[in-house]
Amino acid sequence: MLVAALGVFVFSGYQLYRIYVANHEEKQEVKSLDDIAKLPKDLEKIDENFKIDFKKLQKVNPDIKAWIAIPGTNISYAVVQGKDNEYYLNHTYKKAENYAGAIFLDYRANPDFQDLNTFIYGHNVKHGTMFAELEKFKKEDFYKKHRYVYLMTSEGNYKCPIISMYSTVDGSDTYIMGYTSWTSFSSYIDMIKQNADFKIDVPVQEGDKIITLSTCSYEDGPDISDKRYVLHALIQKVEAKEQS
Repeated sequence: MLVAALGVFVFSGYQLYRIYVANHEEKQEVKSLDDIAKLPKDLEKIDENFKIDFKKLQKVNPDIKAWIAIPGTNISYAVVQGKDNEYYLNHTYKKAENYAGAIFLDYRANPDFQDLNTFIYGHNVKHGTMFAELEKFKKEDFYKKHRYVYLMTSEGNYKCPIISMYSTVDGSDTYIMGYTSWTSFSSYIDMIKQNADFKIDVPVQEGDKIITLSTCSYEDGPDISDKRYVLHALIQKVEAKEQS
């Protein structure tokens, strides 16, 4: 029994060490990309003249397509796009194996965000990284202080007003893709606004495009399930008038 107990102790210690190493590597890698992106601490200072050096980022990984940041959270990450939706679930921006994965575009998405709805995925990592802090938006008071998602691409910068957020399940109508007409897409917009945790008065008009951020949800307990938490935001380019 003593030998068995010692074995369990050693195995548990090894597992904890592996988790520690993975978390440390994740933190260091994110910092190395932060040093390239050089976002201002106050995201409100991002205007049309702010530029991220995407050529430098793409030397790290050519799969990097954008950068996403949300005030009031620790969400500030490069956005990659793989050949499927599996690889970046457990690989980092530098393509190293890590359970935290990366923030990534749906592999079918137009990387220039020209689809009517562009899906961006990330884990709800239990130590609070990746898209874990999306769930802060469950509280209306938090939303009222942080109404925008910032999206930066090589083509321009976007200040995206949030239009809805709610819990759902994998495979729900939220994840229907491929809308090509406003007639069908307007019904989708009506649905996501009706699903919202609380009312948000941001109009969406014909010709508008949105992003949908999706992560796992542990609201029913710590075990993996089909529960998801999503946040939708309207893609709006930062204009000169945003400068200060």
